Amino acid sequence: MADEILQALLKSNQDIAASLGLLARSNGGMITRGVTGTPSVTYQHGPGGLFSQAGIEDMVINASLSPRGIDTMLPIFPTVFTNPLYPFITGFESDGSSEPSGVCDNCPGGIIQNCYQTATFGRVCRESQEIEINRVMQLVNRGETNELRVLGSVLEAGGITPPRSTLINDWINYTTQTQMVIVGIEFQRALSQMVWTGNPANNSAGGGYKEFPGLDMLIATGKVDAVSGVACGALDPDVKDFNYSDVCGATPDIVEYISMMDFYLRRVAERTALSPVNWVIAMRPELWWELTACWPCKYISNRCWVRDTAMIDTVPQLDAADGIAMRDAMRNGNYLVVNGRQVPVITDDGIFEEDSQNSANVNPGEFASDIYFIPVRARGIPVTYWEHLDYTKTATDEMPLNNRQDWWSTDGGRYMWTVEQQAWCYVIMGKIEPRIVLRTPHLAGRIQNVLYTPLQHLRSPFEDSVYFAKGGSPSAPVPEYYSEWNQPR
Repeated sequence: MADEILQALLKSNQDIAASLGLLARSNGGMITRGVTGTPSVTYQHGPGGLFSQAGIEDMVINASLSPRGIDTMLPIFPTVFTNPLYPFITGFESDGSSEPSGVCDNCPGGIIQNCYQTATFGRVCRESQEIEINRVMQLVNRGETNELRVLGSVLEAGGITPPRSTLINDWINYTTQTQMVIVGIEFQRALSQMVWTGNPANNSAGGGYKEFPGLDMLIATGKVDAVSGVACGALDPDVKDFNYSDVCGATPDIVEYISMMDFYLRRVAERTALSPVNWVIAMRPELWWELTACWPCKYISNRCWVRDTAMIDTVPQLDAADGIAMRDAMRNGNYLVVNGRQVPVITDDGIFEEDSQNSANVNPGEFASDIYFIPVRARGIPVTYWEHLDYTKTATDEMPLNNRQDWWSTDGGRYMWTVEQQAWCYVIMGKIEPRIVLRTPHLAGRIQNVLYTPLQHLRSPFEDSVYFAKGGSPSAPVPEYYSEWNQPR
């Protein structure tokens, strides 16, 4: 039944009524929950519709930004386990026995130590505005077109977000589908930030909203055993504090910090026999731009200095063309040359950024954020990945309902949807319960509090940012025509 409903929703406005009928066919109507009976949606067409103005061109050009980041790089796995335990061998040590005195005395032995880590789901739900079914197909008159197409995409094709079920080419023509796209945008905005800043301390008391631990929590020291609570220092990632120094400043040198972190983590990987490891460096796009501007000069001249006749430390002359070529190659190839290797770089809009409004350590015009080393695969096995509660596993329990349920899952079980209805009004609601799993925290790293001063801050896809841009109106004026029942005033 779920596939039937989804396909009906994706086809056209004429089929929406049929899709709602599918949900209600066995019990004579749907369960009324939060629908008020007063539609709140702005319709695509008809009186007051967003695109009801006569004579408009058929191409609608997108100017809305979508978040982009590490979501696209991480594999996704379904699961039904709410409290997994991930075992580690954390070390070996002596049992404390003394060396033997006689040739047949007992000898010292050793002890193996282990540690468990765990993970927990988040829970995010979003819903559409309230729609009236008999309003969605209306047009003002023959001057209105309902064959629009969008140039550009309002949803960035990511990993676990957005819901694929919202992505069809002609969504702009249909009110119900547009509302599903809006729900998808809200999912993407919420989860692309939760990847980094998620904290279960922000969960709602009743469990309706939950945050999974983001990478800011996972790539942090202080690891403890999930069962005993005992400290597991062997699992701690490498965390360094840049202490709000400028990324292009002289001391401390960002090249030394990143190069040392790369060397440290690679040595841990080699000595634990987890090599080869595929790391990705993640940072905000503004920080990436400033870092690459000075990286070539700093990298090439790192620890290279000469003493001139005036006893002043200077660096040898560098070829400017070589530095520019290196900078441009890194920017265009999205990598950073570290210890002679090209390490992939992903810029992520969801990474938390400090400014003069939220941090006393940052002056106006300055910004600060973190740089992350994230192990994506070790020995060919994914070690940082998404998991989601698999809603397809409800099928067995749903069988006794004989298709009377008013919910369905999409996107391989990642998203669960439902429709709330009162008479001819309805709301579409979706939810997802995901989490980020970092199986090798000891192979991860983070350089905190890196300061940068870009000439211009980039636009933000998040509406709570001062760099978020929008405009226009959420609706169009309703045309007024005079008649015997609507006399001129």
